[in-house]
Amino acid sequence: MTNNPDFLIVYGTLRPPFDNTFAQYLRQRGRNVGEGTFKGKAFDMGSYPGAVYDETSNTRVHGTVFNISNQKSAILTYLDYYEGVGEDFEQPTEFIRAIVPVLFNDTLTDCWIYLYNLSTDDKPLIESGDYSKHIGNPYQSPA
Repeated sequence: MTNNPDFLIVYGTLRPPFDNTFAQYLRQRGRNVGEGTFKGKAFDMGSYPGAVYDETSNTRVHGTVFNISNQKSAILTYLDYYEGVGEDFEQPTEFIRAIVPVLFNDTLTDCWIYLYNLSTDDKPLIESGDYSKHIGNPYQSPA
C-alpha cells in the first residue's frame, strides 16, 4: 500500500454535485478523474454520510476520485479541518483520514479517504452505498 498516495476519494458532501466552500476548494485545486468504489458500508448521519472500510465486505461505497498531487499537502490540511481530523480536535474524532484501495478504472488504486470513526450501531445503512443517490441527487459524470 502506498503511504502517501496522489489520489483522494470523496463519497459525501465534498463530492459533486455538492457546492459548499470545501467542495469548491477541492474542485479548484484537485482534478476529478472519475468514479471509484471501495469495500465497506455507508451510513446516513443526518445531513452527511459516514463510511467505514471493511476489506471483507461484499458491499461497496461509491465516490469520486480526485488527483491531488499538485497541492496535496494544502488540500489535505484544509479538508482535515473540514472533517475535524487531527490533534486540535476533541478525541476520538468523528472522522479519520486513512488510505484504502479503491477500484478505479478497472484497477485498485490507493486513495486518501475520510472514514467514519465512531459507532454506527444506531445509524441507518445507505443500501446503495451511494450517498448522492440516497438523497435523490445522483452524481452524473461530466461528458
